[in-house]
Amino acid sequence: MNAPDPVPPTRRQESSFLTFLIVAGSSLFFCSKGVIAKFAYAEGTDALTVLVLRMLFALPVFLITGIWSHRRSASPLTPRLWAAMAGLGFFGYYLSSLVNFSGLQYISVGLERMVLYTYPTLVLVFSALFGRYRLRPSLLLVALTSYAGIVTAFFGEAHGHDEDRSTLLLGMGLVFLSALTYAIFLLFSGKVIAAVGSLRFTSIVVGFSCLFMLAHHGLTRPPGTLLHLPPRVYGCGLLLAVFGTVVPSFLLGSGLRRAGPQKFAIMGTVGPLGTLFLAWLVLGEQVNVLQAGGFLLSLGGGLAASLMKPTLGSR
Repeated sequence: MNAPDPVPPTRRQESSFLTFLIVAGSSLFFCSKGVIAKFAYAEGTDALTVLVLRMLFALPVFLITGIWSHRRSASPLTPRLWAAMAGLGFFGYYLSSLVNFSGLQYISVGLERMVLYTYPTLVLVFSALFGRYRLRPSLLLVALTSYAGIVTAFFGEAHGHDEDRSTLLLGMGLVFLSALTYAIFLLFSGKVIAAVGSLRFTSIVVGFSCLFMLAHHGLTRPPGTLLHLPPRVYGCGLLLAVFGTVVPSFLLGSGLRRAGPQKFAIMGTVGPLGTLFLAWLVLGEQVNVLQAGGFLLSLGGGLAASLMKPTLGSR
C-alpha cells in the first residue's frame, strides 16, 4: 500500500515562515552589534564614538535608497509624516542605540541581550493599555513560551557573574531604557510604514537618527576626534554599519510590515539566544545547558507566533 503524498504547505504557511525568517534575520543581525562593539571598546573608545562611526559609514546607503524609493513612490510625504519619522528616528535608532551601547560598557553581551529583549513584553503591555489591539490568550501563551526561554538562558548566563553589583545594575538599567524606547518605536511604526512604504521609511528614519547622533557628537566632543582613532575602531565601525545597521534595518522594515508590532516583537525573541552562540563563537564565551535550552524555547515560541492566524485586530 502506497503511503499518502505529503501535504504541500499552504501559501499562508509559506508566507508566515518567510516572515519569521525576515524577523529572525533582523534580530540576529542586530545581535552582532554587541559583539563588534566589545572589540571597539577594547581599543579604548566609548559608546558615542562607536555609534557615530557606525552612522557615518551607513548614512550613504540610506541616502541612496531613500532618494531612489522616494522617486518611485506616488504618495507624497506630508509634514505630519516627516515629523512622525523624525520622532521615530529619535526613539528607535538614536536614543535606544545610545543607552544600549552605553549599558554594554558595563555588562556582558549575553546579559545585555537578555535585558534588551524585554521589549516584546513591553509592546504587548502598551498595546493592551492603549486599547489598540485585541490580545488573544494564544498569543500571550506564545509570548510566555519565548520569555521562558529568555529567563532560562538568563540564569544560565548570570551564573558566576562576578561584576560589581552597582555597575551591573547601572548597565542593566541603561539597557532596559533601550528596550523601553525600542518598544515605543515598534508600536508606533506600523501606521507610518503603511503610509510611506518600508524601504522609504527605513531610509528616512535612519537618516534622521544619523543627524541626531552627529549633532550629539559635535556638541560634546572636540572637532577632529574622529580622525585620530586606531584602525581597528574604524573597521568595527564599518562592520557595525553593514551587518549591525544596514542589513537588519531593511529586514526590520519589511518584517514590521508583514508581521505587525506584536508578532514582530515575539518572533524577534530568538535574537538574545542567538547572541549567546555568537558570543561563544567569536568571543569564546561558554554556552551551558540552561542557555541551550532557553534558545530552543525561544525559537519554538517565535515559530509558533509566525504560524498563527492574524487575530490581532482593532477594537
